[in-house]
Amino acid sequence: MVKKPGLLVLLILISAVVLAESIEIVSFNKNSALLKTGSVYHQLSVQQNDGGSVVVDTIFYFQPPAGAISYNDFLAGYQGMGSDPSDTCINWFTLLAPGKVTKLMMQNASAGSVRWYLWAPAIVEENYQFPGNAGLPQLLDSSATQTCYATDPNGQFLGGEWAPEWNTFHIVEELERAIELSGDDLNFWVGYSMDNNGGPTIWQDGVFHNADIDGSCRSFTTLHDSVIGKWYSVVQSGSNNWGAHMMQIEVVYESIPPIITDLPDFCDTFSESRTIWAEVIELEGDSFDVFLTVRIGRNGAPDTLDMVYNVDNNFWADISYSYGDTLYYYVWARDSEGMVQVSTVKSFVCVEPPYETRILLIDDSEYGSGSYYIDALEEVDSSYFYWNIEQHKGIDITVLHYSSFQTLIILDGQEMILPVTDDSVQDIYAISGFLESGGNLMLVNMDFLYRWNIIGTGRFEAGDFAYDYLGIGDYTGDPDITSSGGSADTLMLSVVNNPVTSAFSADSIAYGPIRYQIGGSAIENWADFIEPNSTASGILKGKTSGKGMAVCLDGSHFRTITFAFPIELTADRTEFINLLDSSLQWLGENTTRLDSASGLIQEEQAQGLQSSFRLNANYPNPFNPTTVISFNLSREETVDLTIYNIKGEFVGTLVHQTMTPGHYTIDWTAVNERNIPLPSGIYFYRLSTKKQSVTKKMILLR
Repeated sequence: MVKKPGLLVLLILISAVVLAESIEIVSFNKNSALLKTGSVYHQLSVQQNDGGSVVVDTIFYFQPPAGAISYNDFLAGYQGMGSDPSDTCINWFTLLAPGKVTKLMMQNASAGSVRWYLWAPAIVEENYQFPGNAGLPQLLDSSATQTCYATDPNGQFLGGEWAPEWNTFHIVEELERAIELSGDDLNFWVGYSMDNNGGPTIWQDGVFHNADIDGSCRSFTTLHDSVIGKWYSVVQSGSNNWGAHMMQIEVVYESIPPIITDLPDFCDTFSESRTIWAEVIELEGDSFDVFLTVRIGRNGAPDTLDMVYNVDNNFWADISYSYGDTLYYYVWARDSEGMVQVSTVKSFVCVEPPYETRILLIDDSEYGSGSYYIDALEEVDSSYFYWNIEQHKGIDITVLHYSSFQTLIILDGQEMILPVTDDSVQDIYAISGFLESGGNLMLVNMDFLYRWNIIGTGRFEAGDFAYDYLGIGDYTGDPDITSSGGSADTLMLSVVNNPVTSAFSADSIAYGPIRYQIGGSAIENWADFIEPNSTASGILKGKTSGKGMAVCLDGSHFRTITFAFPIELTADRTEFINLLDSSLQWLGENTTRLDSASGLIQEEQAQGLQSSFRLNANYPNPFNPTTVISFNLSREETVDLTIYNIKGEFVGTLVHQTMTPGHYTIDWTAVNERNIPLPSGIYFYRLSTKKQSVTKKMILLR
């Protein structure tokens, strides 16, 4: 493999453009595209002028803050001058490449005169550089003044389009010059004030705000409360859908680099190989190359690979690594004009599997409940492997379906690992396949229904995941939603003859009280009511409500327990430990792992078969899109090598013939018999003769 220059070398050799934010391609055709970076949109089009072609970029954004109160906190004050706080608006924009700002546009609900201002830069090393700071250049002088006509701000958002009517200041026509930005100063401020001789001012705390925390608000405006006549508005009546800007700008680029998007954020994994992909487009039609640079460890030597074109502007490259490695990776593209774009740097860890551990504890709790279960599992001497969703940036199918795991304990559920109704759409982690292959599950989540937007009273039916695999029939999602913080039962009683526990059968020994708080912080409790269907059993019911709070199901190949309240928050820790222990004991009575619902057998079950053939593990696994399946024959036989999906449905035949003794390898490219690519998921490959068969599992990750 030929190594190409890493990022630092590239910055020396050629003029590179590095975008700090990930880009989403909303739409694209031959010479135009709509991009989204964070909350900012770029409407790009290639246009002809006297000097040839240029790229015109209309930049705008619409991003609602959480509400007026949180936005007040974010701004730390209103804007205005003196005793007459006029209507002011200050925003920052970021160009995609060096270019010229040619137009400033705004909408306002009232008419008047407007004075425009433009400064640079807006951000330096993740610190705000505010208009008025010493040394901050003003790029647009005070002569940028025009009459502002009244427009309807709501019109911008009707039908998903921005309104054609804008108050537009043509910089080139009015000042006979454009505002040119080059080098690294591509972040800049734009502001205006109405009916006032002073420039826009800003009252703010001077701290760079995290978009995930502050709501991606890139504007500093007069938004505080819903006051008629101001520039902002509530776009949808009766909602909190606030408009966070009424400005857009137009920029002209002589040229822009290739645009990189759709580079995945991978979570940590058990897999020792992955396919990295990205979508790359070139708006101007120039030829370009795409590369992937990988480091093992932050300070590791860069290894750069060519990315291979697939279809629909997608490029990919395969990488391999070892357990314990932290992989840092980024994609960069260079066009024939020497312009380069480099993606953000992303990372993941290859985690070493626990080998013989049978319990996977998945902590997806926003309340930090994992520590309760870790202590309890250690006290009852149960071996477990702990996976914190936040720390590992999610979870992938190689972890959930690791061969030694017999039981999953899932806390909370912000990641929405479990489906609720439609398996084919919602079951992205193939949990139904895990259960049908003999796995067990314990779910503790009082927001399971709410996260799937199920509120109120209803009933699950056969075909719903909650019915078929959790045993839930009737339910009430968020039963006390009218009460501030909720007031669900705090004491639970055992359901008579339930198979998990009978320890809390009398009022005097009810389970609880449940304290809906962590430390000194109260939890807004909306614990659900869940009742067992005809094939399941109730475990606990609320002492006050008499409603079901926990259900268990002994299925054909699996066992599940669902608790609709946080069992770990009982006042008596011993009660929690005993309930967890009795739950795991009942789940542990099912210890046979099959390979699929159709009864495909595992290799361990084939130990008594004749030694005439051997089916080896496929490689790579997981794979995308090709894997190698190998097997050995010690005598001449008629052999079938077939593929099945997670439901046990036939996918295709790779081999059907009489073969002589020897070692054979078969490449499979994850297509069905009609040569149609198969979706990501778990598949089984089975080697069989008239008298015996062996089956193994493989994972396709596209």
